[in-house]
Amino acid sequence: MASTRDSSSSDEYETSLNTSDGDKKTYHRHCSHQIQRLEAYFKECPHPDDSQRLKLGEELKLKPKQIKFWFQNKRTQTKTQSEKADNASLRTENMKIRRENEAMQEALKTVTCPPCGGPRPGLGERTLDRQNLRAHNAYLREERDRLTSLVNKSEGHSKPSVNALAYLDGPSLYASASNNPHVTYGSSSNFFVEPPSLVRGPHTRERVNIAQPPMPREPLQLQHLQPLSQMEKVMMTEAMVTAVTEVTTLIRTEESMWIKSSIDGRLVIDQKYYEKTFTKLSHFKSPSTRIESSKEVTVIPMDAKNLVNMVLDTEKWAKFFSTIVSEAKTIHVLESMDPQRNFSKLMYEQLHILSPLVPPREFMILRCCQQLEEDVWVIADVSYHQVASEFETPACSKRPSGCLIQALPNGHSKVTWMEHVEVNDKVRAHRIYRDLLCGGFGYGARRWTTTLERMCERLSLYSVSDFPTTDYPGDVKTIGGRRSVMELGERMLKNFVWILKMPEKSDFSQQTVTNSSGVRISVRVNKEVGQPAGLIVCAGLSLCLPLPPLQVYNFLKNLEVRHQWDALCQASPVTEVARFVTGTDNNNCVNILKPSSATENGDLMIIQDSFIDALGGMVVYAPVDLRTAHAAFSGNVDPSGIPILPSGFIISRDSGPPSSAAELDGGVDNCKTLLTVAFQILATGPTMFDEDQMKDWTTRIHTLISSTVRRVKAMLNCDDGQ
Repeated sequence: MASTRDSSSSDEYETSLNTSDGDKKTYHRHCSHQIQRLEAYFKECPHPDDSQRLKLGEELKLKPKQIKFWFQNKRTQTKTQSEKADNASLRTENMKIRRENEAMQEALKTVTCPPCGGPRPGLGERTLDRQNLRAHNAYLREERDRLTSLVNKSEGHSKPSVNALAYLDGPSLYASASNNPHVTYGSSSNFFVEPPSLVRGPHTRERVNIAQPPMPREPLQLQHLQPLSQMEKVMMTEAMVTAVTEVTTLIRTEESMWIKSSIDGRLVIDQKYYEKTFTKLSHFKSPSTRIESSKEVTVIPMDAKNLVNMVLDTEKWAKFFSTIVSEAKTIHVLESMDPQRNFSKLMYEQLHILSPLVPPREFMILRCCQQLEEDVWVIADVSYHQVASEFETPACSKRPSGCLIQALPNGHSKVTWMEHVEVNDKVRAHRIYRDLLCGGFGYGARRWTTTLERMCERLSLYSVSDFPTTDYPGDVKTIGGRRSVMELGERMLKNFVWILKMPEKSDFSQQTVTNSSGVRISVRVNKEVGQPAGLIVCAGLSLCLPLPPLQVYNFLKNLEVRHQWDALCQASPVTEVARFVTGTDNNNCVNILKPSSATENGDLMIIQDSFIDALGGMVVYAPVDLRTAHAAFSGNVDPSGIPILPSGFIISRDSGPPSSAAELDGGVDNCKTLLTVAFQILATGPTMFDEDQMKDWTTRIHTLISSTVRRVKAMLNCDDGQ
């Protein structure tokens, strides 16, 4: 009887409950519509928590224990079926390899020498050939070293380092924003060297790269990767051809391949139909593995060719999607017979959720672009781990994903974006971010298209030749000053999200602590140009508020109450000095604020960049002194050299399963908000510090972030929230 139930289909599942006497069990057979709903839910969330089981039980009129047992049985059955399928596949592969080995051994017996057609060389001849090759290799190395030495002598002294280059009156800009001898604001912790802006005109001078700050950790030693062999290039080419074909098929196949999610209504891949169409083996054997898939379509005001070039340029890609991509590096660019229509490369990317509670996702991917028609391009990504030993056991693997870009009239483009990722949840996500990740909003296609729409709006307003009517220029008199302030705001956003990558392990110069209240604190010593030399202390905290994101965003943007929670204001009201709109929504803008107590505190000013979209928003700000602010206003100083140390808030939408179609379309905004707060302060003084000094600074910043969160929650009437 037991074996019969183990091999039965999911439609025949029974839930057993113990009776009161403890000796007998009663079995409850679920009806067909309950099975269908449970099966659909299991595909997207195989490990529901207590609240999800309770809500599902109310919907299906089942007890939470019945839901729990059903999911346990289903996971066991799925694991058994998966193991059987894997074993069968491995046996087939093993048999195939054995036959190939036998064929190669037979071929070796009759192998001939290609130059003469005679029998293969004997052991003695092969040994002599190897010795000759080693000797010739040593001679070539000596020649290379000799020529290198001659070239170095002929060029004279080596070129000065990038750090020696200065901006105009650069050193004079590094002024303190506060008279406090212990805490200094107004400097930046850049994540990576910022590439020139995508919208710089032909008459704008090139930006001087500044040195990179110390990274929290290097997840992958990319410099240790070996050059590609011919066999690896062939394997990569085959993988990319398959990925391009699959992405094109998935995007263009509508009804049969895509279904609406039973949890949140987004379009997801029908895995049964997918497995029939594409032969796939799971990268992970764990029963906790789940599949994330989604698709979104949008039209953006950007030329299709420019969009394709941006996606293929790693630096521009990371800058454009800086709120998603925390790091991107090109490893190898593969040659193409027709580079005008085909381009491919191997790259590393790291994606993040913008919270210290959620570790970033790392991928080694092949990215390929192919022009299908005169005005249609497909860009496909697929995981490829063979070149890096660090990726032998990845936490996630990207199945063929990407986008289809079609050129439209008037410089617009239609973009169809799809994501398809296999995730191995060995370590379950933090409870407040579980719905965001499992629901598909975290890394889904909608997050990419929403960011794409917002950044296109920002770029179109960046390149205007005169002040728009929606702007309030105030103290900024030139259009160059407007661009400088907007670019500074863009860099603030990018630098701010970098500090949320607080490492689990680090050396003395980069230490991280997580205390019992959930505040994660990171301490680093900085000695790089463009940032203050000394101790930088960062603190991050994530929490859940029972309010819609727009309400939280409007509260943080309200200047009338800002002095009640922002420590920079020192309880004094603030006024708006200038405002530059960065999107179709006037709430998306860069503001320059001035506290009324600025005169007493060295003319302190605050630069703030903020935006809100369908999935959330950010409010990021940094204090600067008057001289630094005027340098930004002038437009004559490259904003990448202006020191700044941003802090702020990240607002994420977390509605969980929608209750109606209207909520899916945004008609009802009753979802919760995941709020991440992160602060940075510069501790001036000696760059070498002892344990007592670090404890003192971590206590100070913990007090600062805790008191700010308490004030914000109290003013939002969320004292009893999570």
